[in-house]
Amino acid sequence: MMPFPSARLPFRWNLWIAARLMPAFTKKRPLTEILQRATPDPGMRAYGDMPPGEVVAAVKAVVARPWRMRGRRCLREGLLAFHYLALSGHRPVLHFAIVPKTALTTRPRAHCWVSLEGQTVMNPPQEPMLDLFSYDGRTAAPAQQTVQLASLVHD
Repeated sequence: MMPFPSARLPFRWNLWIAARLMPAFTKKRPLTEILQRATPDPGMRAYGDMPPGEVVAAVKAVVARPWRMRGRRCLREGLLAFHYLALSGHRPVLHFAIVPKTALTTRPRAHCWVSLEGQTVMNPPQEPMLDLFSYDGRTAAPAQQTVQLASLVHD
């Protein structure tokens, strides 16, 4: 299943559809596959030079009332922002981290956020985090971290 419709659709329609398909798409998939499918082809600029603030505001608006993935909102928002910022000609980075005090518990808490040029543009961490890895669309996630990390990511 591919959560992102053809980039020939208008931006807002494309984003709305992708947000609705995201819960089914991320369920029980390895993170490497999720990241691969969220990464547009290099050089693809389907939405021109849309400003980053406009893309981020649209993502926040479309996920304001979560249909599903309530406990993984940051993952949903992060993947959508990453994908559509890239389609708008930007070079986003998706960051994954874990709350250190929960790392050895039965329910570790993780978080993901998006940055552009070193500045967080979506879902800044609210507490100290232990970085796991960052993904820029070109580098692969380390194998030991791909095992269902997506299921850990919480708000």
